[in-house]
Amino acid sequence: MRPITVGHTIWSLSDGGMERGLLNVVNRADETGFRHVILCLGEAGPLASRVSASSCRVVELRKRSGNDVMLPFRIAAWARRLHVDILHARGWPTLVETAVAGYAARIPRTVYGFHGKTAAELGRKSARRRLAEMTIPRLYDAIVTLTDSMKADLTRTCRLDAARVRVIPNGVDGEVFRPIDRRAELRAEFGLPRDVLILGTVGRLDPVKNHGVIIRALARLRARGTDAFLLLIGEGPERPRLEREIRESGLAGQVRLFGHTDRVRDVLNCLDIYVQASLYEGFSNTVLEAMACGLPVVATRTGGTVDLLRDGHEGYLFEPDDDPALTALLLELRHRDRRREMGRSGRRRAMEDFPLVKMVHGYERLYRELGPRAATARPPEPSRRLGHSA
Repeated sequence: MRPITVGHTIWSLSDGGMERGLLNVVNRADETGFRHVILCLGEAGPLASRVSASSCRVVELRKRSGNDVMLPFRIAAWARRLHVDILHARGWPTLVETAVAGYAARIPRTVYGFHGKTAAELGRKSARRRLAEMTIPRLYDAIVTLTDSMKADLTRTCRLDAARVRVIPNGVDGEVFRPIDRRAELRAEFGLPRDVLILGTVGRLDPVKNHGVIIRALARLRARGTDAFLLLIGEGPERPRLEREIRESGLAGQVRLFGHTDRVRDVLNCLDIYVQASLYEGFSNTVLEAMACGLPVVATRTGGTVDLLRDGHEGYLFEPDDDPALTALLLELRHRDRRREMGRSGRRRAMEDFPLVKMVHGYERLYRELGPRAATARPPEPSRRLGHSA
């Protein structure tokens, strides 16, 4: 009996929640029972260097621009070469190509993971996209999503039987993401103001993250006499527009675009309040990480966030474009005792309901259910850390 080999198709290992969730599954795998392969449709991306599982192979398929009709067959070729037993498509960009590849390579089992939507996917969809949503998921042996709200969204959009969709929530490592009693020292190290209410958010600078509503709320706060500072952690295409909005709002000295960092835990421990303003979130790893760090969270009432954050307990919920409501909630959290009370509740909920080990075991349970055909005499190809398509 060799380990079950799971091939994950993903656009790239960029710095996002879905990508970091995949790394957690791969790096914490039971290597006696599972071997993982990551097939990146584009380039590997910056998180590829964080793959620590010795048996994991990362492959760059380098999708050609436009409609790359040969991409499914390159996926199939690598899946056959690496003896994949289960092919797991992660996100809409991999849905169609992985289904075709699984059929072409005669992969025993396939899984589709629905992790959320981009800003473009929230708008009007083409007839071709709607047809794909109605038909392609049915070709998979199993379908996974992250919360009950996302399951309802997926079954409604794709007209699926709810019994076919399994919910496996993301998890957080409470030993890594935890409160650190060095706030003043960390603020000084990062060049942040010491005695000011600091708001912050972590995420790609992308339209779906809706950072503008936080900037407008900050302007309202300051107009109400509250000395506050905003930290935007992440990089992305919205940076020029956000820089312009910050200047036009007269907030150049009160907002810092921090960029990408590998020290998310330490930066979170500089904050007083975590704000998530997304137009849509699947299951926000960063909200969960903020909760694990003992921060109160103010987040939009959208996607899977409503299953993660209980309004009035770990923080507050608001509508995505309602900056007056966001301002009012932030004013409620000026009081340190209220922040501490919600932060303790958030830490407790993260540790009890969303431990990382629970997520990893959930996926491994699914793979075991799907993978009885993994027993084979074929030895896996010796691992090399990075491969390229021909």
